[in-house]
Amino acid sequence: MTTLPPPATWTAFSILERSYLLARDNFAAFITITLISAAVSVVVDVLGVPLLAMIVNLLAGAATTICLTWGSLQAMAGRAPAWEPMLRQLQGPLAGRLLALGAFQWLLIGVSAFLVVPPFFLLPMWAVTIPAMMVERLDFGAAFQRSVDLTRYRRMAILGAFALWAVIFLVGATLIFALLGHGGLGRLVTIIYGAFAGTVLYPLPAILYVQLREEKEGATVQRMASALDA
Repeated sequence: MTTLPPPATWTAFSILERSYLLARDNFAAFITITLISAAVSVVVDVLGVPLLAMIVNLLAGAATTICLTWGSLQAMAGRAPAWEPMLRQLQGPLAGRLLALGAFQWLLIGVSAFLVVPPFFLLPMWAVTIPAMMVERLDFGAAFQRSVDLTRYRRMAILGAFALWAVIFLVGATLIFALLGHGGLGRLVTIIYGAFAGTVLYPLPAILYVQLREEKEGATVQRMASALDA
C-alpha cells in the first residue's frame, strides 16, 4: 500500500511571499538580470519576425530562469548573489543543456495551452526541472523525472503559487493599459513592469525545489548551494 506524505507545511501564499522577500532582499541583482532579458526581447520584437521573436523569447526566459535559480539558491543559503556571477552561469558547463531544457519545457507548456487543460498539469509537474538539473547534474530525461517525483502530491499548491503570481501580474498590466493605453508608452511601461514582476516569478522554481527537498528528503539548502560549486 502506498503511504502518502504528511500534509505540506507550506502553501501557495507562503511560497509567493518567500519569493517576494527573496526578490526584495536581492532586488538590484535580480532586476538587472530581468531587465537585460526584457531588453533582448524588445530588440527582437522590433525586428518584426514572429518566429525569431518566439525562439529568442523562449531562450531569454530559459536564460533568466537559469540565472535567477542560481542566484536564489545562493541567497537562500546565505550568500548574497551579484548580477555578474548570475549572468556567468550562461557560460557554465551545463548552460547549453539547461537552455535547451528550459526552452523545450516552456515550448511544450505553451503549445499545450491551446488544449486548455494540459498546462495545469504540465506546469506544476515540471516546476523544478531546471534546479534539479543544475544542482544534481542530471541529464535531460532525468531532470523531468526528478521534477515529476519531487512535485508529486504537492502540485495543486505549486499551481496555486504560479496562478497567484499570474493574477497579480495581470491586474497590474490591466491597470497600466487602462491608464496609458496600448500605444508605445503603455507597452514600454508594461515591459518594465514585467521585468519587476519577473524578480518574483523566476525564483519560484528554486524556492519550490528547496522546499520539496527539505520536506521530502531532509536536505538542506546549504548542501544544495554547495553542489553548485562542484
